Amino acid sequence: MFQVKPIGYIKTNYLKDPPRQPDGQEKGHYLLINKSYQTALKGLDDFKFIYVIFYLDKVENQEVELILEKNKQEVGLFATRTPHRPNPIALSIVKILKITGNKVYISGIDALDHSPILDIKPYIRKLDHKEEANDGWAEPHQSNKDIILLYTDGACSGNPGPGGYAALIMNGDNKVEIAGYQRDTTNNRMELLAVIEGLKEIETQSKVRLISDSSYVLQGLSEWMAGWERNGWKTINNKEVKNRDLWQQLAHLINHYNLEYVKVKGHSGDIYNERVDSLAREQIEKNKED
Repeated sequence: MFQVKPIGYIKTNYLKDPPRQPDGQEKGHYLLINKSYQTALKGLDDFKFIYVIFYLDKVENQEVELILEKNKQEVGLFATRTPHRPNPIALSIVKILKITGNKVYISGIDALDHSPILDIKPYIRKLDHKEEANDGWAEPHQSNKDIILLYTDGACSGNPGPGGYAALIMNGDNKVEIAGYQRDTTNNRMELLAVIEGLKEIETQSKVRLISDSSYVLQGLSEWMAGWERNGWKTINNKEVKNRDLWQQLAHLINHYNLEYVKVKGHSGDIYNERVDSLAREQIEKNKED
């Protein structure tokens, strides 16, 4: 047995049900560091990202299960990120927005309001980024190893406004990330462009599983597009199909692939869906700063 003491508290908008992963787009969160430790923050603003180690004091007490079911398989507790642990301690990587006095403003964190902070450490790219890292049991299950996985997402600030798109292509152990930016666009156009640019990077005649959280994209591809094409790119109400130029590009592209479509719920913990979402939003943020 040993004791720890908090160095401060996390201030967030979450009184219950925090996100499963830090939300990089959330604003207003900060780390309130005890004033006795304020001098320990000197030099921390030289870093873009930090580790925050905190205590899950608001997690309901319950019997800890050592074996859990994940992706239809049994895995040990220590191979998961469940908050229900022998010692309820959590670790998150967050982006520093600014440091004012004893307040460290961050981009978002998966913590309830007033969670006690145990420690802060800088994220150092040279030390902490491991190219050979994998995703263990969380790798998408592929009953057919010949299937290429294509995760896509788009984002827009203002809608219309500046937008970003991203695609993640996974072919066995090979992963390719694609991202881009447009100054004046819409969310739906970015969703479509992500699929177009992703498919362009995949060899034709391949079996591709397109995975997206966009009903607009997936229903358009699987249900609507054939009818639009037969109707001269008009809707059932005889109106011009929105984003016709991109849909026509897709209509041509999909003829060269064996495609299947999978819908995932956005921000539900799918690490690859979260990744393309983050990449798309980073494009907006990066180009705004430029």
